[in-house]
Amino acid sequence: MLNDKQRRIRVIVPNLMGYDSESLPATYHAFFDPSAGVPTPDDGRPVHEGLHPDFVWPDPA
Repeated sequence: MLNDKQRRIRVIVPNLMGYDSESLPATYHAFFDPSAGVPTPDDGRPVHEGLHPDFVWPDPA
């Protein structure tokens, strides 16, 4: 994700944009909802209910 010169937020979703998702692996599970009834992922990556706790939204334009 980046903030471009026109102050827009851009996001790359590898598998939806034709990129090889294997070359851009996820580093954590975001937006995990335990109330959905699915098991918590156990692949060793951290699991968060939202974005990574260190993430900071850029200042609005």
